[in-house]
Amino acid sequence: MPTTPEGPLILAAVKKGERTLKTIFYNKSTHTMQFLHDENQDKHTWSIAYNPAKKTIYTTQFSEKEQDKRSDIASKNNTFTMPASYKVTEINNATKQERSVITLKNEQILSMSSSNDQLLLVTARFINHGNPEYSLVDIATGKRTKLELPISSRSFIYMSPDGKGIYYLGSASQKNQEEGRGVYYYDFTSKIQTPIFIQEEGFINNFMLLNK
Repeated sequence: MPTTPEGPLILAAVKKGERTLKTIFYNKSTHTMQFLHDENQDKHTWSIAYNPAKKTIYTTQFSEKEQDKRSDIASKNNTFTMPASYKVTEINNATKQERSVITLKNEQILSMSSSNDQLLLVTARFINHGNPEYSLVDIATGKRTKLELPISSRSFIYMSPDGKGIYYLGSASQKNQEEGRGVYYYDFTSKIQTPIFIQEEGFINNFMLLNK
């Protein structure tokens, strides 16, 4: 994830020989990496987002031990796997100071983006099962508001720079995920979906929204 032109790249990556996804700051000038909480081998950094207005980074993390326990329970009971708790943390791009924003219990955060004073969360009730759910979180207070969106997309969803809508990769229909698949803009107020780029040949695997 890019930050400022002179600032670092933010990575969620695994060190060679390890298995824990960590939050990493990559310095483009010195070609060096700074690992946050390098000694922690339990907390996985699952998704990252950058807020250009606040110059802050947001990460979601979960405990591997907790997730393994829930997977074992689901296997024994032959049920869908419940997610471990997911914690959203704010990180100052310059000072690296951290602040907890919100913790979700029994929900997986599939993806996340940020604009102005809000976070957009895409969540699921079970691991690899169920329809995605959408919500906005006030960054300052942690207050969460559920959204009813006429889309079906689990990832590659970004808040617009003005916070008035979202850009997403998916379908124009909740029932058929392949119908008109492409990149759309959805306006929160008008509730209108505007196609940006519709796939006609091949397959759009992902995209990223970059701000000037």
